[in-house]
Amino acid sequence: MNVDHHLAQELAHIRVMIAQLELLVREDDIRWTNQVSSPDYWRARINAILATDLPPALEPQVRTLLARLDTIRASRS
Repeated sequence: MNVDHHLAQELAHIRVMIAQLELLVREDDIRWTNQVSSPDYWRARINAILATDLPPALEPQVRTLLARLDTIRASRS
């Protein structure tokens, strides 16, 4: 498996998890009681990806995911 494919898979996983967080926020059923339910955890995972040699084709996905995390965080403030 090449690095670009691994990064794409990691972003796909993060996208699914962010969708789950968004669902919980819509249902007002989220508490930042564990690491995985925290937007900060997923932001750190994305930042780890950004620290790699990210292929330009994946940059729009990263920006979109970060914006979605911002929205989740803002909704819980």
